[in-house]
Amino acid sequence: MALRPRTVKAGSLTAIAVPSVLGSTLVAPASAFAPVVQDIPGAATATQAPKSLFTSTVQPTLSQVAVQIRQQAEQVKQAQQAPATTAVQPIQKTYTAQVAQPAQATQQAAPSATFQPAQAAQAAQPSAQPTLAQVAQTPAATQNVAPTAQPAQAAQSASGVAATRTNQTFLSYTSPAGTTSQYHVYAEGVDFSKPVGVVFYFDGDYWRNDQSKVYDPSGELAQMAASAAAQNMLFVPVISPDTNRYDAGVSWWEDMERNGEFFRSFASSFIAANGVDSSNVWTMGYSGGAEFITYELNTKPQTWRNGGGSIMVAGGGLDEGTPSAALKSQPMFWYANSNDGTGETYPQTWSARGAVEGGYDAYLAAGYTNASATVLNGSGHFDYNFSQILSNSLTKGKATAAPKAEQKTEQKSEQKQQNTQRARTMSSATYQSYTSPAGTTSQYHVYANNLDYSKPVGVVFYFDGDYWQRDESKVYTPDEGMLAAMGKIANARNMVFVPIISPDTNASGNGITWWEDMDANGEFFRSFAKSFVSENNLDASQVWTMGYSGGAEFITYELTDHNTSWRNGGGSIMVAGGDSDGSVDADATTKASPMYWWVGAKDTSGNTYPVTWSARGAVESGYNAYLGAGFSDARVKLIDGFSHHDYDLPHILASSLDFAGKTPALGYSDLSDSNPNYNEISWNSDHRIMLGFADGTFRPNASVNRAQLATYLYRVAGRPAVNAPAVSPFSDVPTNHPAYKEIYWLSQQGISGSDFRPLEAVTESTMAEFMYRAAGSPAQAQGGYASQALAWAASNGIGTGSTSSAAITRDAMAGYLYIYAN
Repeated sequence: MALRPRTVKAGSLTAIAVPSVLGSTLVAPASAFAPVVQDIPGAATATQAPKSLFTSTVQPTLSQVAVQIRQQAEQVKQAQQAPATTAVQPIQKTYTAQVAQPAQATQQAAPSATFQPAQAAQAAQPSAQPTLAQVAQTPAATQNVAPTAQPAQAAQSASGVAATRTNQTFLSYTSPAGTTSQYHVYAEGVDFSKPVGVVFYFDGDYWRNDQSKVYDPSGELAQMAASAAAQNMLFVPVISPDTNRYDAGVSWWEDMERNGEFFRSFASSFIAANGVDSSNVWTMGYSGGAEFITYELNTKPQTWRNGGGSIMVAGGGLDEGTPSAALKSQPMFWYANSNDGTGETYPQTWSARGAVEGGYDAYLAAGYTNASATVLNGSGHFDYNFSQILSNSLTKGKATAAPKAEQKTEQKSEQKQQNTQRARTMSSATYQSYTSPAGTTSQYHVYANNLDYSKPVGVVFYFDGDYWQRDESKVYTPDEGMLAAMGKIANARNMVFVPIISPDTNASGNGITWWEDMDANGEFFRSFAKSFVSENNLDASQVWTMGYSGGAEFITYELTDHNTSWRNGGGSIMVAGGDSDGSVDADATTKASPMYWWVGAKDTSGNTYPVTWSARGAVESGYNAYLGAGFSDARVKLIDGFSHHDYDLPHILASSLDFAGKTPALGYSDLSDSNPNYNEISWNSDHRIMLGFADGTFRPNASVNRAQLATYLYRVAGRPAVNAPAVSPFSDVPTNHPAYKEIYWLSQQGISGSDFRPLEAVTESTMAEFMYRAAGSPAQAQGGYASQALAWAASNGIGTGSTSSAAITRDAMAGYLYIYAN
């Protein structure tokens, strides 16, 4: 893991400490992490739950069930067949086997070449910095370049969801993470001239296709679809992407983080493509599908919907995780047959009724005001009338919905203004095409993962530098490298990231550029930007542009110096470029917008084509011109030791947006922005690493214990898969400890001992040892400190190397985690 010095919050942009060499690797931000709402508890404190409406039962936790399944798995594998149908059949009846044809994944037509940095031209003797006009007249260097650049071919992503107005079965979807599965759509009987809702359905576990109703679209699913259509709602059963038919069988709950990423991505795409009313989105799950709703979907951010409800049949427990506060007023309906207890399912120790009881109590205790549970008279686990349950639930949900209060005229006006700042749900996509009114055409990519559409959504438009061949530009490797990392950075700050390919088609001379025909390119971009911001309801006050080399020149010469009606706020980031001819004719309203330049100290003439041009000279010239024109937030950052092809653009993007104060407010009741570690706490919150508690506090002065630190480091590492043993190797950490997986992962990094002491407060020595091991125990001279780990930590700005027994507070730990991860 690459470590970077801490970012200094005080002072100007020039105070941001950037090391001499920044790699392109960056710890993945929020979109790559599975969000966890609450920190691991500091101690075992029980909350008195409301009195249950059920007879008390002994309910094993989901983690205990997983252990039981692993213990029984070998017997299943040895038999090479599914468990007996009478013991494990997760449906009401057995259907005739119907195997769907495997989805044929559509391969995206992406350029074949992998990005390689453009080769610098032969060095020349230092000379005066030429103007942009002089560069345009410079003859092309004699080098082997492509005579023309072929425009990228538009491709339909395999992850796309098309609008559906008829019943269709076994459609395929692939999420941005590459997870693939199938789904059905029941649309007959739905009136699309009126608001349309949707019910997503998740079935229970199965080992063979003939054990699940999702492989019999004309059976019970069709009856459920009729119940949904009666409420003008689409019905969409989704097949689990699980492919492991042993152990627990094909399930929704066994790999919930992966399945959750898949479904949230699919739901967002489906809702957008079909014009679904996002305030009327319901989920319904049976058995393991119900567990998926209560453990995964309803404990994570609800960016894919802003209303609806959830229906859990014969399942829906909760022994870990925290219910999402955003759903507290939405209906949560549980159903269990009176005899659906232990012995009814596989494993036989699990009780569906017990899971319903536990989940209902947990959500009720978390403040869910519209939660109810119903005991039915059915005989057991395979005796449920799903269509009737769905019909009753939707009717009851509509009846219990909070009435919409009549608003005063001024309140309606304010609400309308707020609504215009709410983005429409959008999906990530590559090689999208746009043609301006003048007939100029080019392509662009969209990175829009894990955005919170209940809040204003901004955008960062990116322009790359000059190139002659596709493999010289990062805009032709959208799924890897810097663009993907920059997308994560922007998305973590609730901003869409949109790299745009220059409409230039002349690959000879100066190559493909943004600056060579700026009038035409400017007309194209302004038209595109205005359309993109308007069509997606983006916040026009949060529109940023970022350019590298020639792309930076395009910003300072063309965009900021001309008509800016396509935005009313935001800022500009120029890397290794951004000159001016000294005449800045910008509108006075833009002069308070941030203008941040970044350049390497060694990025002077001889590093680029033509060799007479100097990126550093361009930066200094542009900065001075804009500063002189009255831009009050113009800043420049000189990075030691850089040449033209060594910039860590994701790091620069993150630093610039955060410095401009675009990190979202935290909202913790006991934390103000005057806290010296506020920005670091905000970073932790954005990246779902160190979070607050269910009561809305952060508790900055509380100490951090060893179990919590293990959890934080595990999240920084990207939540890797962990095969924790069924028998705990620690004397003081049972397998049902909420941080057992994370503690075991940390022990695999080199933390030894038969006891872990999970509740013991973390000191600087403990923190250094944990971080040092998690970072791979890099070589480090002791340097006079008490241990190699302390010396390593102190040399990277993590602590002081003290061996004090003082406990580290939570706000201080947030700062140390920020430094460690960045």
